[in-house]
Amino acid sequence: MDSAILPVMSGEVGATPSTAYAAVLDEDGARPRGTPADAFRAAVRAFEEGPRLDMGRLAAQLGIAKATLYRWTGSREQLIGEVISYLSEISFDRALAASTELDGVERVMAVYRHNVDTIVAFEPLRRFVRSETPLALRVLTMRGSVVEATVSRRVAEFLEEERRRGSLTLRAPAADLAYAMLKVTEGFIYADPVAEIEPDIDAASGIIRLLLE
Repeated sequence: MDSAILPVMSGEVGATPSTAYAAVLDEDGARPRGTPADAFRAAVRAFEEGPRLDMGRLAAQLGIAKATLYRWTGSREQLIGEVISYLSEISFDRALAASTELDGVERVMAVYRHNVDTIVAFEPLRRFVRSETPLALRVLTMRGSVVEATVSRRVAEFLEEERRRGSLTLRAPAADLAYAMLKVTEGFIYADPVAEIEPDIDAASGIIRLLLE
């Protein structure tokens, strides 16, 4: 039967559509809707695909009001920061998984190099820094930002794990050392995007090794 002539049920019978009928309506686009998790996944895709994470376009894709999107995600700046933090967590996990045969300083340096290489080569992040430099530097390097907090926490946890295993001697508290490593890294890879100064990963790595050895 043509779905266009299906009767609209009213009254007590059929007042609440079945799960199956509701699913058909959703798939046909009659009642588009998203969830907060959908919004975040869509934001990750928008950031990666570019050219810009646009809140209005994102809300339209999800079939929700822009006000609803902001209620779910907070400001655009917060959302971008959380997207970058989420991607950083994935990169860190991959670096850890790829370095299990190492330990101590060599493992820390392998994980560090993997993450910094990923950051520098990640075109969506490079595009964000180029096109929205003041916002990007605020999101990426401001003390207390979600990105700094996430990266510092992961590095500190990693350093402390290596210390507990007896493979690494820390010359400062893990949290302080992690923060110092982060600030050194920022200085070399976000040196001056406006002047188009290229990141110097080798120099950053050399200083990080000095902090650890």
